[in-house]
Amino acid sequence: MLPPGLPLRALAGAAICTLVVGVTMAATSSLPGDVAVARAIQALSPGTDWVPGFISTAYAPAKFALMAIAVLGTWRLAGIRAAAVVLVFIVLEQLLGEASKSLFHRPRPSRELVAVMGNPSGFSFPSTFVTLYSVTVGALVLVAWRFARGAKRVGVIAVGSALLILAGVARVVPGAHWPSDVLGTYAICLSWLYAALSFLPRPPS
Repeated sequence: MLPPGLPLRALAGAAICTLVVGVTMAATSSLPGDVAVARAIQALSPGTDWVPGFISTAYAPAKFALMAIAVLGTWRLAGIRAAAVVLVFIVLEQLLGEASKSLFHRPRPSRELVAVMGNPSGFSFPSTFVTLYSVTVGALVLVAWRFARGAKRVGVIAVGSALLILAGVARVVPGAHWPSDVLGTYAICLSWLYAALSFLPRPPS
């Protein structure tokens, strides 16, 4: 059974989150603490050699494997309807993720403030690498949290959460995004995913 009012509350929360985060990102080039946190993450990272290999998971053919794991894993954890929800979000991310940057026009981090690897182009928010990880790995985490039980639930959440953190770090270490870009992208994507999944009833305990 669905908790009374949960889907509507989740939708309202996602809408409010999107509005607050979106307006904030459009109005600022960075948030207080972004520079300090980005420098700390860069200082703690064992160089940048690991970054390109990890980032390559967002490009074909690796990204299709990531998508397949998300859809099939969701199917195993929660059934066909949950898998369909995740598939819809993956399609929307692929169609709209990059185009949505033009809504915010947030500049990339400056070389004068943090180390920047290469020459990142375009805008900084949302991070399309993070949007992809949100609708794949993030979707698995949310599905496991809402529908799975026991060791399977703990395992998926632990591994998935670690990958989500690593994905965010992989965009801050090379200076491609501010920490607030990463957190804001996760907040919007995961709140809408949670809202959509909240319409599906949990299995009996």
